[in-house]
Amino acid sequence: MNQTIPRLAAENRLPLLFVGIVLLAGCAGPRSSSSARVQPLDESLRELKTEFNRDISKPRVLALFSPTCGGCLYGARALQHEVAAAGKMAADPQMLVVWLPMLDTDNEHEARKSARRFDFTGARHFYDAGKQTSARLMAEQFPNAVREALEVLPRDHPKRAQLEALGGLPPEKVPLWDAVLVFPPGARWDDRSPAPVWWTRQIGFNGEGRPEERTSLFWKNNPRQPAVESDWYLEAHEALGVAQRLSTAGK
Repeated sequence: MNQTIPRLAAENRLPLLFVGIVLLAGCAGPRSSSSARVQPLDESLRELKTEFNRDISKPRVLALFSPTCGGCLYGARALQHEVAAAGKMAADPQMLVVWLPMLDTDNEHEARKSARRFDFTGARHFYDAGKQTSARLMAEQFPNAVREALEVLPRDHPKRAQLEALGGLPPEKVPLWDAVLVFPPGARWDDRSPAPVWWTRQIGFNGEGRPEERTSLFWKNNPRQPAVESDWYLEAHEALGVAQRLSTAGK
């Protein structure tokens, strides 16, 4: 599938937002001392949960990327850059990167290559062959995304019939990827995933642009709101800013 979605006029952004929920998304900094070790995950997500719960006094930043999707790799590079640019923050958030096999070209080998390429200080990398991270978050935190989309999508929109067909899928079958989520201090991932306080998901990637250029469309924070024009560098910067504010809010 061609992952490039052209820029849309303002009146067309809302339909694209909801199509992006159910279809595939458009899709060098310092190395850490971990040599970008990638931990494979089983269905229980035990290793991810253990790392997520290792220090619940910190906010957690969770990134979900395909290891070969161009839009995802642009996002991984943006996150790497923004972490390096932020330097030592007052209370560094915990950074978790989960690589998911969303495209035919994705596999554990490619995940390891991308983890080495886009590693950064403090990052912990995982490979989720069963896409359980995506499935759990969609089922437990975003179970009504398609229904909410259909409630506001015009009935005469050409994509409505397709969305109605997809609306019959359970939420765990609706993929969540090319996304970054921020979780607050105190959140734990035990039997059920925790709720993020901030999230963003790229749904349309036009290719890399010039500094300050908005290259993409993002669905973020509220399923009932239209997509916004932004860029992964802006989104990564905002994610780290949210995490930093959460770190210092109670101090």
